Amino acid sequence: MKNCFTLIIGVLIGSFSFAQTTSLGGPFGWKDKFVPSKNPDVHVMAGFDMQQIAIEDSINDIEKNSPWRFGYKYETNFNLENSGEWITTGNGNRIWQIELICGDAITVNVIFENLNIPEGAYIYLYDKEKTNRVGAYTSRNNNAEHMLGTELVHGSHIVVEYFEPAAVAGQGSLTIANVIHGYRSLDTVQKNLMKAFESSEDCNIDVNCPLGAGWEDQIRSVAMIVVGGSGICTGALINNTCDDGTPYFLTANHCVDGQNLATWAFRFNWESPPGTEVCATVAVSTDPGSPYDQTANGATELFASAASDVALIEINNMTLTDAQNWGCFYAGWDNSDALTVTQATGIHHPSGDLKKICREDNPPTHQSWGGAACWRIANWDQGVTEPGSSGSPLFDQNHRIIGQLYGGTAACSGTNDNSQPDYYGRFGVSWPNLDTWLAPGTCGSAPTTNDGWDPVAPPSNDDAGITSVQSPTGNYCTDTFDPEVTLHNYGANNLTSATINYNIDGGTNNTFNWTGTLAPGASATVTLASMTATAGAHTFNVYTTNPNSTADTNPANDDAASSFNTTIGGELITLTLNIDFWGYETAWQSLDAGNNVVFEGGNLSVIPGGIQNADSGDPGAYADEQPL
Repeated sequence: MKNCFTLIIGVLIGSFSFAQTTSLGGPFGWKDKFVPSKNPDVHVMAGFDMQQIAIEDSINDIEKNSPWRFGYKYETNFNLENSGEWITTGNGNRIWQIELICGDAITVNVIFENLNIPEGAYIYLYDKEKTNRVGAYTSRNNNAEHMLGTELVHGSHIVVEYFEPAAVAGQGSLTIANVIHGYRSLDTVQKNLMKAFESSEDCNIDVNCPLGAGWEDQIRSVAMIVVGGSGICTGALINNTCDDGTPYFLTANHCVDGQNLATWAFRFNWESPPGTEVCATVAVSTDPGSPYDQTANGATELFASAASDVALIEINNMTLTDAQNWGCFYAGWDNSDALTVTQATGIHHPSGDLKKICREDNPPTHQSWGGAACWRIANWDQGVTEPGSSGSPLFDQNHRIIGQLYGGTAACSGTNDNSQPDYYGRFGVSWPNLDTWLAPGTCGSAPTTNDGWDPVAPPSNDDAGITSVQSPTGNYCTDTFDPEVTLHNYGANNLTSATINYNIDGGTNNTFNWTGTLAPGASATVTLASMTATAGAHTFNVYTTNPNSTADTNPANDDAASSFNTTIGGELITLTLNIDFWGYETAWQSLDAGNNVVFEGGNLSVIPGGIQNADSGDPGAYADEQPL
């Protein structure tokens, strides 16, 4: 049996600019002049049967189609009223402290419920020896569910500190609803271990090894997920056509199934620093430090489906500033679902380890697995996936996402063995349910591919473009139309003027001098002067110049085009009816836009609605099986 003991010590909280604040100077309990309580409240928590847990894990880990469990979750009820001890400082500020001791745990983390952190208050978690900490968590971490899942603190003794300024005394609340005893290491960072970072198998390859060369952008999109406080999955930031930094995140349906996403934590850039990885036969990495300051918390489910084991979620408190400061990338995608993929690459966190990469040099195929429409990876040529890799992106040879890991039996022992494949839910099958978020109509028509977006790259200052053409498109029964297009500000400056150039089939150029105010990233619908076209098929071309009366710094996004067809003077329509055995029951009408009858035929006595006493002798009745 494993026993977990809980001591109550203090908690300290403050506000910051990121998902976790790092500019508060560290926990209050680490300050030299702080005097901790001499009588901390102590709780002894029930143990668990490690042998039974190991048996369960050995079964669940086989096919990777569930989050990789690393911790045993205790149900607790420690809050500011029934547990811990308050310490009041000379200026009226208050500190509540609780210490959680889990005998031989590798890591400890918690889930908060009933959470309300006032402005100026903050929470830290750290180990008793004060060697590592996570936080601070501030008012920015408040959400509608009043829940929060924290990052992991290494060690078996942790301190949770809540600091409340005098100005908001009594306004905060929290309940530690779960304490998670980490019995399997995500990174095996522990002082008394002989070897670090060996939680995944030896054939895994660090992303900073040569295999990752050329994949630097995509690597920056992938994050490890702490699921429900005790499990691990993987996923990736995914771009939308607006390039606006909305933190959409793609993972697997089986990772979100039955989970409260408000408790999730997303750890970015959990990887070996370049130059420290080992890339020979065994990819064991050195300690990258603790990048817990690059963790976002909580998410909202947008769409999830078992049909392609897909889940699109939005991270709750990750801003564009976070993404820029952390060096993240928003991955691109291909929704065509075409069997034109020549090579596949996976980027993932096997068994919660540092970020790894694997490569399949042969084309993946379409195959159903577990009831889901999947890409089948027959065998990995380099690297492999493991439990914990679930939900990780599969990229094609063009570095675009085509799926997310559902499961499979691939393992180091089966590398280059077709009998141990992996399966990824197909992004193209999921697409009709994802385009609302990833290709909103306000940012142009939905494309088949997207190459991703780097928020770290500085935007052009003055950059305008056309994202879509609303008119002319399709068929017209007239030769005159009013062009309508969407103008978008891609630049960093407000767009106040631009020249819109347009023509038919590359002919005479027309110009429209637009003026107004568009904020960076905003769009506007612009109606241009009427045009006249000859009968037949045509192409309408439109492009922008002179944004803010200066040269466009990125001409690549200036233009758009549409196809349309005009019919002048009407078009002959042939109506063909194939009459069945009861021709005398058949009648038809052709109505104009005003609902007036233009043409009609057959047994008109049955119009409208049909009658039961139609007869072959009725006026206009058709003969049975008569071709017309």
